[in-house]
Amino acid sequence: MYSWLKLARGFLGKGLALSLIALSVLIGLSACGGGGGSSSAVTIIVGGKLDTEAQLLTTMYVLLLRQAGYHVIDKAALGTNSIVDAAIRSGAIDMYPEFTATGLARLGLKTTHNPQQDYQLVKQGYEQQFHITWLDPAPLDDTYGICTTKANAQRLGISKISDIVPLVKAGKDNRIATPPDGQSDPNVLPGLASPSSYGLSFPADSTHTIVEDEALTFKSVQDGQADFNICYTTSPLISADNFVLLTDDKNSFPIYNPAPIVRDDTLHKAPNIPSILNPLAPKLTTAAIIPLNTMVAVGHQPVAQVAANWLRQEGLLH
Repeated sequence: MYSWLKLARGFLGKGLALSLIALSVLIGLSACGGGGGSSSAVTIIVGGKLDTEAQLLTTMYVLLLRQAGYHVIDKAALGTNSIVDAAIRSGAIDMYPEFTATGLARLGLKTTHNPQQDYQLVKQGYEQQFHITWLDPAPLDDTYGICTTKANAQRLGISKISDIVPLVKAGKDNRIATPPDGQSDPNVLPGLASPSSYGLSFPADSTHTIVEDEALTFKSVQDGQADFNICYTTSPLISADNFVLLTDDKNSFPIYNPAPIVRDDTLHKAPNIPSILNPLAPKLTTAAIIPLNTMVAVGHQPVAQVAANWLRQEGLLH
């Protein structure tokens, strides 16, 4: 480079040569990430929950951040709600996908049943209490529901949650399988028991809890260990296992929109994370996620493969 600049000085004069030097410095800085160092020098630890959908979302974040040049440590399927929440608050992870209604429950707030208002409440609350930023939410709504087999629904003549209230109160068909969050989230089993909701309370000794895996609640009903199960409404097992999702006729369950949540100190060292991940949000619809969940949970395709193929299809991954 120096011989080239010497030649330039000879032909073009000192002033223009100095301009060329400045230009070469700017080009060098831009190649290194704009003067703040390469993004590859920044490590981001991305965590996630155990269910299929959470693993897909976590993997999408990982792939997009790696494409942008970051060194990313993938902690998909890190653990349950409480484990992942504790991890981000302690700094063990930098970010993970969370749902608005879950965040509200953690803040001790009730849903407004308005997705934009819920998002603003949870965004403000996390910033004030935890110094964690919520990025753009996706329109995908993966709320909770009560499922049972089509055979059970036909036998009992039920199609909505209100239909099972008298059955449970009479002590018949009152066993329910639930993942741990179905009990810990105040919007789910505790919410169903509220007089302002269904007043539907399953006896503690009849509630069959499946640790860590919502998918196994379907097997509990199939095996006769439970009559109903708490399910995620985007679960591919509803159709794959010939189950029916009972209508939430009192709109008890809130809307659960996912968004990346990121520690503020992580955003300080990597301020372009929002511009990398926010374009993903509008593409993550309920209709889009169900076939992806099906490919993994039913088709047994690798999470990374399904996530990468979909991101390429949507023009987000090159």
